[in-house]
Amino acid sequence: MTIATQKNTLGKTQAIHFAEAQSERWISWIRLTIASVFALISLYSFALGTIPVVSFAMQVAAAATMCIYSLLYLSRARRPMMQRYAVFVLAFLDVTVVSVILLAYSIAGVSPIVVHSAMFAAYFIPVAFTALHHKVSLSIFAGLLSALQYLLLCVLAFPSGMHSPSTSSYIYITSVLMLLIVSILSGLISRNNFLSVQRVVTSEVRYHNLVHRLPQMLFTLNRGGEIVWANMAAYSILGIPSKAVVGSRLRDHMVDPDGFKLDKFGTRGTFQIRDFNGNIKFVDCIVQPTEKDDSGASWEGSMTDVTERELALTQREEMSSRLFQYQKMESLSTLASGMAHDFNNILQTSYDIIDRVGKETKEDQTRREMMLISETLTDAKFLISELLAIGRKQPLDYTPMDLGPFIKEIVPHFEEQIGETYSVALDIADDPLWIQGDPNYLKRIFQNFFGNARDAMPDGGAITVEAFLEQKAGEASNVVVRFSDTGTGIPPHLLDKIFDPFFTTKKVGKGTGLGLALVRRVVLLHNGQIHVEKTGADGTTFRIEIPESESGGEDRDTKSILLSRKATRVLLLDDDPKIRDILKFFLTDLDYKVCEGTTMAEAERAIRRYRKDCEIAILDWKLGGENPRKVIQNLRAIRPDLVIIVVSGYPPSEKDISEMGIFRWFTKPYDKNRLDLEIQKALHLKERDRTGAT
Repeated sequence: MTIATQKNTLGKTQAIHFAEAQSERWISWIRLTIASVFALISLYSFALGTIPVVSFAMQVAAAATMCIYSLLYLSRARRPMMQRYAVFVLAFLDVTVVSVILLAYSIAGVSPIVVHSAMFAAYFIPVAFTALHHKVSLSIFAGLLSALQYLLLCVLAFPSGMHSPSTSSYIYITSVLMLLIVSILSGLISRNNFLSVQRVVTSEVRYHNLVHRLPQMLFTLNRGGEIVWANMAAYSILGIPSKAVVGSRLRDHMVDPDGFKLDKFGTRGTFQIRDFNGNIKFVDCIVQPTEKDDSGASWEGSMTDVTERELALTQREEMSSRLFQYQKMESLSTLASGMAHDFNNILQTSYDIIDRVGKETKEDQTRREMMLISETLTDAKFLISELLAIGRKQPLDYTPMDLGPFIKEIVPHFEEQIGETYSVALDIADDPLWIQGDPNYLKRIFQNFFGNARDAMPDGGAITVEAFLEQKAGEASNVVVRFSDTGTGIPPHLLDKIFDPFFTTKKVGKGTGLGLALVRRVVLLHNGQIHVEKTGADGTTFRIEIPESESGGEDRDTKSILLSRKATRVLLLDDDPKIRDILKFFLTDLDYKVCEGTTMAEAERAIRRYRKDCEIAILDWKLGGENPRKVIQNLRAIRPDLVIIVVSGYPPSEKDISEMGIFRWFTKPYDKNRLDLEIQKALHLKERDRTGAT
């Protein structure tokens, strides 16, 4: 028997015991009423002198006894032992009290015929009580006990001449048979009651278990939108037990409460909620009106966690956008490569003429003008390099550099260029901010930022540049640069386009539309990320993240790693074919061999087939219904030195990273160049471990 079956059986048994206890409680109140009325009648009869003292004492004692054991049951009915055995004791006492009262009437001199006739009505009452229970044995017990005490009472209380010898035996036998028949009928009724209660209880338990095992949160709301009832799924969705969530308002759990509105038709849609731990989730919520019942519910509804679905959709859109952006960069790179050779020839000829004129002329003014033309041609030459850099794949001229002093050195130069109407504030961390970077291209990032800030603040304003080190769980440290201005901000509908090549909001002749496209490409070539952190009427803030490096060391030297690339085969394990195909496109473009899988079984077959050259596994942490820990264990059972890189829509789990030996954890959406760098780092570390190099 399973644990669930045991719980169901226990629940049904408890419910049936509860029904029996409730029946006996009602019977006890009836006993109390009958005993109280009978005691008053006895007192009245004794006051009139119609019954002797002995009969009065027996009747009062019987009534008091009935009150005492009824009250005792009412006070202790919840105890299991009372529920199991008390009903038999109570049935015995009920029958015995009836016998005592009949004996008292016999002693009082009441006609034996009257007493004998009243016996059946008196004995039938405790026997009939047993029909309200669910025990056939209780009815048979009460019937046999009544028959036995009836015979005993007839022998002790009635004279032998009450009936003629020919009819006495017939009356006794007939009376006993009637008592037994009544007890059997009570038993049948009791059995039917038991079956009816069992069916109702079974249905109720099944309904209760079904409702509370559903993954969807079911709930009812009152007219004010407060939760009246919720099933146990409330804990998995809201992080609050179902009992504790009662009384709270459903809209208070929403990230955007104003967006959750109930009208006469209810509401339905996908909403964002914040659970008890502060995590934001996506839920499909359906609420519909219902007829008001005793519970006060005016609405009923369901809530389903669809966070995985929404994250997958967001990731798919992001990946498609990145692929489209990559294709545009490739097209631009092809165009720029075709133009660069001829254009550089023109520039070279112009440089030669300017240099010749500058050497031959004796006029200082002409020499200064030639120098000015030369500087202008230098800008034109750099413009061509920008075009080439946008589609560039190979590493830049990386070198270890401390970003803090670099920013402090170049910012004053740009501050002089934009003019005195602009104030520039620097907030640079005191600790070294080491990265692997190309100073010339990083300089162009700040040049574009300052130029755009000046255009966004034509009447002057404030510019703030921040730089600091940030550590995220399960990831390498990042150097973060924030560039903020107090301009007019970026319109929301343009945020998805500002990094596109040739997109500009400036007038014709005022901009090429390559500035932010170049900035983004240069950041990506530094294995970093860039996005608009905030924008609005109070200005715009750009945020750049570049991986931290050390001032030296081959394992941290990005240039050395990417210039000495190592080939390998990568296992892609993701149950979404579109995401897997896009990632495969990027990896094969970087000359990696790729094998794929959608389930743990497919991954195991791929590892066995390519065991010799497959050194890296990239897997989605939420791989359908698979247990990611089991997947990693099975893969490493085939190849123990397999490097695991996890991608997930959830934040990194430090416990899983430590226990499962995960090399790196990427939170979606992530940069593919960063992924490439981490793969190469892992391969270089494995090579160093094999050769024992320091």
